[in-house]
Amino acid sequence: MINSNLQPVADVTTPTARTTLPSAIGNQITLSTWNLGYAGLGAGSNFIADGGQALLPPSRSVVDENLAGIVQTIKDDKAQIRLFQEVSSKSPLSYWAPVRDQVSAQFSDWQVFYRPDVATRFIPFPLALDHGTMLVARYNPLSVETVPLPPEPGAMLGFLKRRYAIQVARFALAERPGQLVVGNIHLSAFDDGGTTRQAQISAVLAFAQAEFAKGNHVVIGGDWNMVLSDPAWPSTTAEKYLFWIHPFPRDTLPAGWTIASDAATPSVRTLYKPYVAGENYTTSIDGFLVSPNVSIVSVATRDLGFAHSDHQPVTSVFNLD
Repeated sequence: MINSNLQPVADVTTPTARTTLPSAIGNQITLSTWNLGYAGLGAGSNFIADGGQALLPPSRSVVDENLAGIVQTIKDDKAQIRLFQEVSSKSPLSYWAPVRDQVSAQFSDWQVFYRPDVATRFIPFPLALDHGTMLVARYNPLSVETVPLPPEPGAMLGFLKRRYAIQVARFALAERPGQLVVGNIHLSAFDDGGTTRQAQISAVLAFAQAEFAKGNHVVIGGDWNMVLSDPAWPSTTAEKYLFWIHPFPRDTLPAGWTIASDAATPSVRTLYKPYVAGENYTTSIDGFLVSPNVSIVSVATRDLGFAHSDHQPVTSVFNLD
C-alpha cells in the first residue's frame, strides 16, 4: 500500500546548529546537483519505464560498483551545498544496497536533510520502497521546509505514487539583509504531454518569485525532467523512445531570471537500453534556476560516461549580487 500520508505539506523545521559549521554565507557559493538513480541505473542498465525491458539492475555486484563510483565522485566534489535525487534506503530496485547510508556517511560533519518522495507502508522489508531527495550543506540553515507541488494524476509503473515537493533550505547572508533560499526538486518524468511538469514549473516559479520579492536570493536546482540545454548531441535513438522529452518553457521565465545548465556535456541519457556513446539519446535536464540578484560564474557537467547513474553531476558557482 502506498503511504498517502507522504503527501508533502508546507511544514517548516529549525535544525539544530552544528558548532563546527558557519551560519552565514558570503558573496559566492558553489552548488551541485546529481540524480543518483538509486545506484541501479548505471551504464549497464535499462529501465522498463523508459522503453527498456528490465525493472531491476543487472546484479547486486553491478549496484555495488555503481555505489562505489557514486561515493568516490561525491568525495571529489567541492560544492558547499549538494542536491541529490533518487536516493534510496535499501530498495529492492537496487538489490537492497545501502545507498542512503553510504551517501550520508560522506557528510558526517555537514547538515543532512532527507525527504522521501516515493515510499510504501504496510509492506515489510525486503519489498518496501523508500526513495527521495537529499540536501546537504556545509552551513547551518535557518530553517528547512517542504513546499508541495502538483501531483501526477496516475501512478508510476501503475502502483507507485510520487509525492512532489520543493525541498527548501534557507541560509543567512553575511553582513547583508535577506536570505539565500535553496530548493531541491525532482519533477515528473512520464506525465502525458508534460502537463504535470508545466503545472509544477508554474508552482516553482510562483514560489521563487515570492521569495525574491522578499529580498531573498533564490537558487532552485535538481532534475527538471525538461530539456534545459540541447545542442543535439548525436544519437541513433528511435523517436518512440523520446516520448518523455519536452523543452523547458523558457518563455515563462520572469524578466531577469536565468537557467544555469551546461550546453557542452549532457546530464542525462535514455534508458531504453544500456549506454553506448553516440547511440543513446542524451541531453541536459539537470541544472539551476536563479533569481535576478544571483550571477552565474560557471556551470559544468562532469562527464562520467554515465558509468554510475543515468544522470551526471552538474556543478555551478554563483555570486550573490
